[in-house]
Amino acid sequence: MFRMLLLLIVAFASGQIVPRSCNDCKLLSECPAAVYQVAKHKNTQTQQLINNSICSSDYNNGIPKVCCSAFPDSQEEIDNHPNLRLLPSECGEIEGSQIVGGEVTKLYEFPWMVLISYQTRTGKQFLCGGSLINSLYVLTAAHCLKDKKIAGVRIGDHDYLTKVDCEKDTDVCESHYQDIGVAEKIMFPAYQGPPLVRHDIALLRLKRPADLSRKNYGTICLPTTASLRERNLDNEKAVVAGWGLTENDRESSVLLKVTVPVRSSDNCKQYYGRNTKEDITKTILCAGELGKDSCKGDSGGPLMVAEEVENVYKYIQHGIVSHGPTKCGSLFPGVYTDVSWYIKWILDTIRP
Repeated sequence: MFRMLLLLIVAFASGQIVPRSCNDCKLLSECPAAVYQVAKHKNTQTQQLINNSICSSDYNNGIPKVCCSAFPDSQEEIDNHPNLRLLPSECGEIEGSQIVGGEVTKLYEFPWMVLISYQTRTGKQFLCGGSLINSLYVLTAAHCLKDKKIAGVRIGDHDYLTKVDCEKDTDVCESHYQDIGVAEKIMFPAYQGPPLVRHDIALLRLKRPADLSRKNYGTICLPTTASLRERNLDNEKAVVAGWGLTENDRESSVLLKVTVPVRSSDNCKQYYGRNTKEDITKTILCAGELGKDSCKGDSGGPLMVAEEVENVYKYIQHGIVSHGPTKCGSLFPGVYTDVSWYIKWILDTIRP
């Protein structure tokens, strides 16, 4: 549907435009800001914006190349976005300052982790994960919402099969968690499902604000600053957390974590998008190695990197578990939606 809309909007421009020069000339479908503009604003202003940004006479199946910087998604807009205040500054705290090769987490290690429950033929089941970005919104994958009956979310749980969770070999225990209904499901407007997955990101608005007063309730930080958004993550060590669930499998009721290396863009291209002219790696991250992967962790869960923010180390969510190889922990890396590309959409979407 989105592709048909895009072709209708840009078809009239073919052969009539003198291409402009720029340093970020790419297919319109590879520029999230342009994709968002087309999906949200189907008008002559968008048509004119595309006309003015075309930077090549070569079209890929009718899709033009544009100067991505011509579309409204600049760092200045993000820095001055009125909804930045809705994202808490107290986030991503590192305690003490699908999962393959994973280990059990501590009780309070990732208090922003969310379980998403679904209405199924056999009752409610936890089939996806997410992360709490403020008291009202959960960040997750679009494929976790598409054609799904969501029952609600659970915040603050560690082992969803036990009423009281205790850390092994300690007297540290926790019995509190929150089950909250979902008021709104919001997928990125241009999300495309398999076989070629694009823009796999979504938000859930909760029916009531989550209580953040206890130690096992918290929020994750997002890469909102220019330095975080533009950070080169090649070969960085990232952490993925989840309950060992897939939509067709059940592995662990206990929250697990695994540390995985982030692959370079060139390495990612060797595994994904080899059969298309389009570089689909522009808006994704690849991570994982033999024996360590997220394919048994929750879809929709976070890929996190510990980074220094104002002299304090915090977890920043750079990715969302999207999809990966059929065989978990193989040489093929897992695929994560690159959150940094979608910050403006997140800010445009959330509200008090």
